Amino acid sequence: MELDKLSRYFPNRVIRRRIRMAAVRRVRKDLILHGKNEAELSEDDLEYLLADAEKDVIADIKQTGLLGTLALLGLSLF
Repeated sequence: MELDKLSRYFPNRVIRRRIRMAAVRRVRKDLILHGKNEAELSEDDLEYLLADAEKDVIADIKQTGLLGTLALLGLSLF
């Protein structure tokens, strides 16, 4: 029984949830900047926008991690 309770705290799920939340914030911000409303878009369009935003969030995380690692090693890309 305790295993079921702990399964929702696996790092994999937590990370995915955080990435999804960041993607939702990005999509909402972009919709506001473009003068659109979530109700104006279909569910498929919103899912497409979220998937694209998730890819961007993951790319940002990778880039930040790479730059942090290079900084620790004392290297620079520029």
